[in-house]
Amino acid sequence: MTDIHHLPMGLMWNMPIPVACSLATASRGLAASCGQCPLDSEGRVLAPGDAAAQAGLVAGMMQGVLKHLPVTHHAAALVVYTDAPDTATVLVPLAAAFPNAELVPVRLPHFYYPGMTIEVDLYATSVAPRRLVQADGPARLARVAGGPLEFVRLAAPDMNSALRLLQGVDAERLLSAQWFAAEPPPASLTPAPDSRVVVPSGAGVAALLTLAPGPVRAETTPGGAILRRSGAFAWLAAEGTSADLARAAHQAMDALALSGIPCLSPLKATTHYVGGPNPEDLHANLAVRHARFPMPGPASTGVAVAGLAAATLAIDMLAVIDSPAVSA
Repeated sequence: MTDIHHLPMGLMWNMPIPVACSLATASRGLAASCGQCPLDSEGRVLAPGDAAAQAGLVAGMMQGVLKHLPVTHHAAALVVYTDAPDTATVLVPLAAAFPNAELVPVRLPHFYYPGMTIEVDLYATSVAPRRLVQADGPARLARVAGGPLEFVRLAAPDMNSALRLLQGVDAERLLSAQWFAAEPPPASLTPAPDSRVVVPSGAGVAALLTLAPGPVRAETTPGGAILRRSGAFAWLAAEGTSADLARAAHQAMDALALSGIPCLSPLKATTHYVGGPNPEDLHANLAVRHARFPMPGPASTGVAVAGLAAATLAIDMLAVIDSPAVSA
């Protein structure tokens, strides 16, 4: 089985309830963190309501993650979830701490703990990343290459303004996609259309796409979820449609059917769910998801969004996988 290094939760901060996920995972030149939150060792919110201070705290946590990995890794992409009125408030401290990383801001309607304004996913590579930025009017496409996967960040005022830049993205190498848009993206770049996070009209378009070095093969899991794989990496996506978030989490985990996929080891799980500004909605679906993670658990993030294209909860997982074409 693939060798994965797990950093344990509680190493630097903790959730207020028991969780079965890792602070970070690393394998085959790629590392991913759970959503880094401005919480203390007891799960209490630090610097409540102070977005800049919380961004600084989270930056320090991510620097700590990198220091604790057994092999040197370099920050490549940061997915910055925030409900701060001014996004620059949280982006400036993060950019200062990680000047070579691409920042992917995602606006949330609210967080689940009062006073919390930020949560950040860290993706890092053992090879220092290279960034190439393309622009077409107000639309911007940034490619972060050099590691085992290429991260592509799109930012545009609307989907139409992004189309010319998207024509340069190789759909045959598309391993994963997270879309934040009011309008549907091109079908060739949307492997999980039901999981698109629907943002308010006029809020712009954002996406984080991940490209593999070679062609991607699309399959389904025994439970009917999306499974895409290329070489040593795989990506899975599933949704739940029940209005009850715990039930929706069961639906998604049933579809993923992780135990039915031989030689697959999850690195990172991301869950977007339609929920309120309260811990109960998060904890209801988190308990279901984490109870069914293979142990030790992957890095994990869950955030409430205003809406999904055709679901109430969507889970995607980045994983490493051993196959006849890949030696451990």
